[in-house]
Amino acid sequence: MSSVDVRRVGRVVAGVLLAAGTPSPDELARADAGLSALGRPALKERDFVRETPEALAPRVPVELRAGLLDLLYVLAGDEPIRRRLADAYAGLWHDQAEAPAERRAGSPVMRWLIGRLPRHQVGNSPEDIKMIENQGPYRGDDVDVTEFAPVERSPLRERVERIREEYLRVVEAVESVIVGKRDVIERVLTAMAARGHVLLVDVPGVGKTQLCKAIAAVIETRFGRIQFTPDLLPMDITGANVFDVRDKQFHFRPGPIFTHLLLADEINRATPKTQSALLEVMEERCVTVDGVTHRLDEPFQVLATMNPLDHQGTYALPAAQIDRFMVMLEIGFPSPEDEVKVLDYHLGTASPLAALTPVISRASFIEWRETVPLIHVTPELKRTAVDYINRLRRGSEEGQSISPRATLAWVRASQSRAMLSAREFVTMEDLLHVAPDVLSHRLWTDRATVRERLRAVAVTGAR
Repeated sequence: MSSVDVRRVGRVVAGVLLAAGTPSPDELARADAGLSALGRPALKERDFVRETPEALAPRVPVELRAGLLDLLYVLAGDEPIRRRLADAYAGLWHDQAEAPAERRAGSPVMRWLIGRLPRHQVGNSPEDIKMIENQGPYRGDDVDVTEFAPVERSPLRERVERIREEYLRVVEAVESVIVGKRDVIERVLTAMAARGHVLLVDVPGVGKTQLCKAIAAVIETRFGRIQFTPDLLPMDITGANVFDVRDKQFHFRPGPIFTHLLLADEINRATPKTQSALLEVMEERCVTVDGVTHRLDEPFQVLATMNPLDHQGTYALPAAQIDRFMVMLEIGFPSPEDEVKVLDYHLGTASPLAALTPVISRASFIEWRETVPLIHVTPELKRTAVDYINRLRRGSEEGQSISPRATLAWVRASQSRAMLSAREFVTMEDLLHVAPDVLSHRLWTDRATVRERLRAVAVTGAR
């Protein structure tokens, strides 16, 4: 392949879109329209790979650079990370970056929000590259950018990029069964990667159980299901010591909870005594029976479904149980177009669920969970999260509680979202994006109200 290649144009555009996470359909349509105006084909799946501007910029033909740069700024909008990438290409092509006055007023604060980057990030952005005496591709015109070696990627960077690719394969596989609910699938996987348990609350028939079974089918792990009913006993979940007449001794017989992915179906149809059998295992990943503690293999994950409390034959979950779920999500009804697709997929002779095969291994999923704690969170972001939580506590009504466990779950979920977006650091956007999922069931309110309360805290000051 020659050093100048028009096929790299799509990768430049795709790289800018990926900088802020998964691009929306509208953003993809705008990108394709801009490429069409430049006489280039629409984006393809092979374009969505991450390459540095230093590697891509020299390969773009000179005659396409001006028009392509205009398109990059249009796609960047007021997204700070995307605009930084566009500025990088402008500097590498010896062009003039857009004036700061045209950007969003809050963009200079992004460095504070992200904070001081960890060592493996230093040198990966134009503003961190130190030039001597105004020499170099960002300030002078007398240096050939092809003479500079590409920035070396850290092992963590390569790791999160590989996880991002695996994550997209899992989402696409599950979406073949759960039609039109990509956002819900992504939020469930974000919590799972953060070692968080997931509670799906919605009316019967919207696909709660199907979603859990589809996720279990595409991750190569043991799957167990418990159908909660009023006559279910705690030992039916945890297991019990059973007397063996042959050797006249008691032996522990594990219950269905000894698995990797556990579907607790209709959890609020069991009595509070049976519900309490999950308290220890959800928090400590172990089960104590007759004074003996039995540890569970990793990974252990609870995916629970729950019918609304106004349905007959349900028992409210205690606050201690609710607080052990990292997120509580609703699936909602599909759009008319998606519901037609559901009919197309599920009226055939074979169920789409039966056709699912694992796309990642158990070891890969464990690597997701082990990588999340490595994602960098600055002291400023940690302080911001704690200030938000403290302000929400002061404004909470009687009966509402936001525990330190909730604060930890909020930041951990933010780390998970950053990792699945192929970033090694958390931004304020990550915190605000996952906040409704983590806080709504702890505040006993809906997602929209959580967003409004967070905005109120931001306006009046988090302290």
